[in-house]
Amino acid sequence: MAHMGGLYRLLLVPGFEGMRWRLGIWRAWRAFYAAHARVPAYRHYIDSRGGLPDIHFDRKDITPLLAAVPEMDKASYVKAYLIAEQIVGGRLPRRGVMVDESSGSSGTPTSWVRGATERRIVSRMMQLSYRDSVDRARPVFILNAFALGAWATGMNVSISLTDSSILKSTGPNIDKIVETMLEFGPGYRYVVMGYPPFLKTLADDPRIDWQAFTVDAGYGGEGISEGLRTYLGQRFHRVVGSYGASDLEVNMALESDLAIRLRRAIGEDETLRKSLIRTDYGVTPMIFQYNPLAYYIETNEAGELVVTMSRPFHIAPKIRYNIHDRGHVMRFPELKRRLLAAGRDDLLKDVRTDLPFLFLYGRSDMSIDYYGANVTPDSVREVLYGMPALAPVLSTFRLLSYEDETTTKRMEIAVELVEGAPMPPNPEMIEAEAFVRLTEINADFLNALHRTASPDNPPRLTLHAFGTGPFEGGQRKLKNEYVASDVSYDRL
Repeated sequence: MAHMGGLYRLLLVPGFEGMRWRLGIWRAWRAFYAAHARVPAYRHYIDSRGGLPDIHFDRKDITPLLAAVPEMDKASYVKAYLIAEQIVGGRLPRRGVMVDESSGSSGTPTSWVRGATERRIVSRMMQLSYRDSVDRARPVFILNAFALGAWATGMNVSISLTDSSILKSTGPNIDKIVETMLEFGPGYRYVVMGYPPFLKTLADDPRIDWQAFTVDAGYGGEGISEGLRTYLGQRFHRVVGSYGASDLEVNMALESDLAIRLRRAIGEDETLRKSLIRTDYGVTPMIFQYNPLAYYIETNEAGELVVTMSRPFHIAPKIRYNIHDRGHVMRFPELKRRLLAAGRDDLLKDVRTDLPFLFLYGRSDMSIDYYGANVTPDSVREVLYGMPALAPVLSTFRLLSYEDETTTKRMEIAVELVEGAPMPPNPEMIEAEAFVRLTEINADFLNALHRTASPDNPPRLTLHAFGTGPFEGGQRKLKNEYVASDVSYDRL
């Protein structure tokens, strides 16, 4: 049914929420046993942890409780076994396989393999998603501004959407996008897809008469604030994000109109905020809706998302895979109950689907995003303490991700010097060396810095005397805080 888009949509219409949810859990249960039987690495992984666990059942829903199945992640499973051992049957198919990669903060690329059937299904799901997200009164012209090459998102977007629209893969090149729009003219509905900071740079470009063009924006790779969405809305008719992961799939979840209304309301209504989200994280989560028939998503005791790929077509199955994102799921009936209790049933107008909601708070490793690249405190620590000119006077540091007064998202590494230390005489050289070192250990950051980022939005490294700037007031906790959580971007 996933190949037949119109028929598959029938499963997602309102009214079948309970059936979809229960069926999704049973599909995840089946995926677990199938992976144990057919995937050598997974069989060894489970057997080395005590063998097949006893699966108990929820007496209320009569569904299996998968919490007894061991979690996996990149370190414990993907990096621990050869790629062929992670494939169904223990052998990589000779054709029809697409390989893309990510490196994250480790600097060592990780390859992800996707088979022909799963790619066709993902393509169909992406086509359905974006067909509903744009006006179909005129031809759709997609400008893919995600990073191209071996990186997962850019190539998957190009492959998935070519059949359903006109598409040009420009990569993150402002000039190519502007030239393409001026060459083809305003007779199309353009959809520019890219990282939020890039979309902001495009929105500020004076060469386009935005009133003459109809342009939508699709973003991914990192979140945005509602302030930035409002700013982008001055140029783009719609600004819609999707959530995915190289480890699993791109476009796993999508912002719906209801999800966007809900997020804006949470930022304005303190009662609603306390009712729906975890306020102890200090951030307003991104909110998406997703298909529970394809993904079974849980939250573990550490508050991290654990995802099972429920479709039976994946050649490298992931079962209870911890992607180390913080978040939680809320089913539609529970959301509706809380909205009614808070007197905010106005948010439920024109509801088109009762799919579950995914609340995403960011990376659990406290990394920040720079044009889709994750920068972690561990990698920055490695860089800073490896610099002879800085290490002797370094007290601590913090990563800052914020939007400035023009709603441009910035990345900054703030460094606090030890008490009484003089300010180094060459801060520009220290800054340049730090980011060169970071590109050497983080290939995604290298790609973002030299291929994706706008030239007028480089990362910054700032030096501060002890107890000043971001460090005023000292540490508020026993352990060092390496990521600031009290700047405007994090609040919004």
